[in-house]
Amino acid sequence: MDNLQELLNDEVVLLEEAIDKNKLEGKRYSTGYSDFDEAMNGGLKVGDLVIISGRSGNGKTLFSQSITYNLCKDKIPTLWFSYEVIIEYLHQKFVDMGMPKFYQVFAPKVNTTGHLKWVKTKIQEAVKKFKTKVIFIDHIDFLVPSNVGRSSDNTSAYLKMITTELKSLAIELNVVIVCMAHLKKLRPDAEPEMEDIGYSAGIFQLADYVIMVNRETTKQAIQFGDMPDNFIDKSVTHTNNTIVKIVKNRETGINKIMKLTYKDNKLIKQ
Repeated sequence: MDNLQELLNDEVVLLEEAIDKNKLEGKRYSTGYSDFDEAMNGGLKVGDLVIISGRSGNGKTLFSQSITYNLCKDKIPTLWFSYEVIIEYLHQKFVDMGMPKFYQVFAPKVNTTGHLKWVKTKIQEAVKKFKTKVIFIDHIDFLVPSNVGRSSDNTSAYLKMITTELKSLAIELNVVIVCMAHLKKLRPDAEPEMEDIGYSAGIFQLADYVIMVNRETTKQAIQFGDMPDNFIDKSVTHTNNTIVKIVKNRETGINKIMKLTYKDNKLIKQ
């Protein structure tokens, strides 16, 4: 403890005296997908950590950009840390979506580092300047915990430290943090689950929500009943649709699945 005030601030009191009623009755932020909002008790709330995962190239970033579009349409400012995609491309994608009508996406001019101390200062800056409430980080492999340097000795423990700190930051800064994570290598026909997130059970254990994004294949389309009866070619190729599923929901325990289609440069409900 640094001073007497800190000692006074953390005194033991009745639970009802310790709670912040503003947080208890806080605003929910719609994902723009009614099925997911219903499963989330009305949408995302401050303090939530959301992990979005899926195979490489299956639409994690696109789904996150689509949520961003929906949030900004509702006048909710967002902050992006885009480590995999250059910000010029990220910006162009939002332009193609029609974002300039209500553009409220912010980003550091330069992603100086993935160190979470730096990330925290940039979130604080964005909250102060622009009242940002939802933070997107693409993706977790670029982050470095505050208290340790980069080490490859134990990747699982390292990623768990990062996830723990992200969850703590979401609570401390009163924001929603959405972070993308890769999957380990799967068979082409295997349906991804949260246990398939690469290297660390700690990632999905600490998250409030885990969402899997999976491009639909022709085989899946047949199962969904979208292909005509005379369809013969059953080789596994991708369609224009994406299957998005909540596989962990700490809020209500309800896991929802949606089929989204790519239209107007974003993913929309069919």
